[in-house]
Amino acid sequence: MRLVIILSVILFTSMSAVVTACEGQCIVGITNAFLSNYSHPIITVLREMGNELLADIHPDHRHSSPPDFLIKPILSSYRKDAYTRLEHAIFPSYFHGKCQQKDPRNPNGPHVNPPGCPNPDCPVVCGTPGSLVHFYPRLRYIVYNETRYHLQTLATPGNKVYEEVERNFLKEAGGSGGAGHRRRDLAPAIGGTMLPRIRRQEQALKEKLRMMMRQVSPRLEKACGGTGTGNVRGLQKCSWDSTMKGYILSFP
Repeated sequence: MRLVIILSVILFTSMSAVVTACEGQCIVGITNAFLSNYSHPIITVLREMGNELLADIHPDHRHSSPPDFLIKPILSSYRKDAYTRLEHAIFPSYFHGKCQQKDPRNPNGPHVNPPGCPNPDCPVVCGTPGSLVHFYPRLRYIVYNETRYHLQTLATPGNKVYEEVERNFLKEAGGSGGAGHRRRDLAPAIGGTMLPRIRRQEQALKEKLRMMMRQVSPRLEKACGGTGTGNVRGLQKCSWDSTMKGYILSFP
């Protein structure tokens, strides 16, 4: 009889562990793991784009600034906000923390599991390690879409980060500041004939930058194993399936 009681306690404890929410270090660890995984494809994509822009304005590959200076504003801003945005995208937005809820038959009593729970397909999508693994195909797309959207937003005209990238690019190309600025100062002295041409050159450079920055999302898609045209092919290179599942299940 005593053995039965002990086994019952153990079983109850095990079942309670199954529905324990991913909280604290679990949330921090999983969020940071995804951020770390994406660091390589992100820096690869942005660096390639920056180098292509510089190679276009300096075919001899001689530029006054380090190759990464163009992408630094985007990368710095992304890193500043990436954790907060990604944690919110994963946990409050889809995985809702604890599975248990108020008992409608006893509202003032202890919380209970929703009808049909605990099981992997619980009507309430719980933020438990088991649930995160069960819904991992969904989880990896949540992470990918948030990362892609965040980067593309920063690389779109209309924000201070993009404006800084544009200023740096024009300066490097000689279209704003430096030699380009001196040419504009000289323009009135020669009848203003150079000013319209310089403005056209600046507009052409701005358009070149806009066209390249539009490629952030499709290039990240391609870096993750997709075609770059909307077919992600299951995010073959940004899945980290077995590694991430094992890491998630390491939390109680």
